Amino acid sequence: MPNEHELTHGRNPYLLDKDEMWTARDEQSSEDEVAEFLFGLIRLIKPGFVIETGAYLGDATIAMAKALKKNNYGKIVACETLEDRVKFVDDRIKKEGLTEIAQCLEMTGLELAKQCKNMVEFAFIDSSPKGSIRGLEIMELLPALKSKTLIALHDTAPQHPTIHKLANELPLASVYFNTPRGFTLFMKE
Repeated sequence: MPNEHELTHGRNPYLLDKDEMWTARDEQSSEDEVAEFLFGLIRLIKPGFVIETGAYLGDATIAMAKALKKNNYGKIVACETLEDRVKFVDDRIKKEGLTEIAQCLEMTGLELAKQCKNMVEFAFIDSSPKGSIRGLEIMELLPALKSKTLIALHDTAPQHPTIHKLANELPLASVYFNTPRGFTLFMKE
């Protein structure tokens, strides 16, 4: 795995020169450490139903599914808009023996949020960083979420201005994790 600074080239001004401490598969994947954090978080909070918007190649999907399996509780539904990525993630799910726990569907994150909003106990929002789609996904989920439900949002560092702004404007309690791409955890009160 390449060091993160090879991919993001030190664009997060909050990190100074520490971005070389993180790794990632490529420029579009979440940092490996984010997937590891999600594994631990799922183990800790034990959600019954998880969604992920923007599975890409499934690193975070697999990490969360493995945590659900270890919990012996819960399911995850991820989505991607490109058919070849959905197939890739589904193949990984099958290879890991996680088909009873995880699936990846070909649809937008907004479609997934609309279909599943009444069941969500944890959401990892990581769909396209362009535009305001992630904000729409979160706003779709919010009214249906129970109190104390967590939402994780990726790419919240300053070099992602649209998502950084969204993270700072959401009316939710939050904690920002200073990773090269930025990671913010929100809680519905």
